[in-house]
Amino acid sequence: MFKPILLSALLLSASSLTFAELKISEEVRPEIKSLVNPDIQRLPLPPTPGNISLPAYGQGIIGWGTGPDGAAARLANVTKADVEKYKTQGVTLDMIQTWQKFYENETRRNAGNPTAPIRAELMKKIISLW
Repeated sequence: MFKPILLSALLLSASSLTFAELKISEEVRPEIKSLVNPDIQRLPLPPTPGNISLPAYGQGIIGWGTGPDGAAARLANVTKADVEKYKTQGVTLDMIQTWQKFYENETRRNAGNPTAPIRAELMKKIISLW
């Protein structure tokens, strides 16, 4: 007789703990409204020299780091000498212009992307140094 009562008590406490965990989880991770404009399509990724990966191109060649801080740092210090080096690594003016258009589109398409406008400005600056 004691076993069924004990078992019922354990099941009841387990279910209330699960409910409490679910309630806490909902409060910690509230639903986030998307900032993506569904009326603007995402452009395809622009080309990279030799079709290298995006990280190899962006971080390895252009040097834009990660996130908005990395892009802002590169925007602040990119030079004509860097642009000359890009040319030797297979980067073309057409590539840079296409990347600028891509990031300008991303800025309009996704207001929640803090890096896109900075990378668009970086591409614009590289074009001016070309």
